Amino acid sequence: MEKFNKLKILFSLLVVLIIILGFTVSLNLTGGWYQQFMPGIGGRQIADITFIDSLTGYAITARLTFTDT
Repeated sequence: MEKFNKLKILFSLLVVLIIILGFTVSLNLTGGWYQQFMPGIGGRQIADITFIDSLTGYAITARLTFTDT
């Protein structure tokens, strides 16, 4: 019975250690990522966003004038 109590205490300490380390160790999972900002679009609102593949996308805005492309 004495061995069971020691094993139970050891297991409890191990669980507490894992929980404490889980909340204190910070992992940087986004190592190669950085924040990007939209270029100036003249105050226009984005109407739609279209992606042609996983890396290339286009933002569509409303036309302001006839010659606006």
